[in-house]
Amino acid sequence: MRVLITCFSSISNVAAIVPQLYGLVNDYPQHEFVVLSRSFLKPLFDKLPRVTFVGADIRGEHKTIVGVYQLFKQLKAMRPDVVLDMQRSWRTKLITRLFTLLGTKTLQIGFARSEQKHLIKQGANKYHPIPTIFDRQARLYAKIGLKVNDDFHKLYDPNMEQVAKIKELYGEKLGHWIGIAPFSIARGKTLPLRKMKNVIAHFDKQPNTKIFLFGAGEMENELLSDWQSLYNNVYAVHTNLKLDDELILMNFLDVMLCMDSANMHLASLMAVPVVSVWGATHPYSGFLGWKQSVDNCVGVDFSCRPCTAHSDKKCKYGDYRCLESLHSSKIIEIINQCIMHNA
Repeated sequence: MRVLITCFSSISNVAAIVPQLYGLVNDYPQHEFVVLSRSFLKPLFDKLPRVTFVGADIRGEHKTIVGVYQLFKQLKAMRPDVVLDMQRSWRTKLITRLFTLLGTKTLQIGFARSEQKHLIKQGANKYHPIPTIFDRQARLYAKIGLKVNDDFHKLYDPNMEQVAKIKELYGEKLGHWIGIAPFSIARGKTLPLRKMKNVIAHFDKQPNTKIFLFGAGEMENELLSDWQSLYNNVYAVHTNLKLDDELILMNFLDVMLCMDSANMHLASLMAVPVVSVWGATHPYSGFLGWKQSVDNCVGVDFSCRPCTAHSDKKCKYGDYRCLESLHSSKIIEIINQCIMHNA
């Protein structure tokens, strides 16, 4: 059986496909898998045997309906037996519909919208964790007779050449290396920058400690470069590394601090303990990284939390108190606990 998996969604959702797909590849060697996603995410799937990656440029060549149809013709030639839509965007729906017209079996992932609405309405203190993105993927695979497992631990270990590159850029690891991804696409999921700078300043003063800042986008990169110039042991990663190299660097980290964002899922793929900050969203919404601990999630309990499951939403009070009430000292405490636990 050849299974086509489609997802152009956020990096988080695409990265979340990897752990269970890794298990399926090992448990079902008789099957083949094809993953359709954005081209720059190819490194997430390079190490998986019997997985063919098809890259798309959804901001250029494949932006329009005509471009998506060209993708469909490319995929049609691969003759998949079943198509799994892991996103349900207009692009994946169009591809799914075209395969349905050919007589190919197609299935779409569930959204858990009802559970999300109940969680938001009742609040995390009165409601239970809802099905995770991994639960929903598992249900989809079960419909085609595939049973997932939780054996996945790490995407891969770096080879000697990759290790040498990291050493050349940042030196030998002699103490603690801490990753920090301070941004999210949503205001309600981003810790105020002054609080983040407090965390950075604290660890910058610690002996034998290096801090690596992860981000994307021109404005983010400019700010990270400014922060690098302000501190002695802080490195703005974007200036030297691409995604595959960033994954290798994450392999050396003792802990990653991030928001409810893509880097939480990328670090999880490299088996890095993640301290995650949750404001408008909540870990109960089902988007915590693979095998990450709820104990390492930082958030303040308010009756209005969560006010959204995963998207941007303006604070009804206007002050984003769920984030403004977080203390830098609490984040520092949990980071230190992770470092001590993994020492």
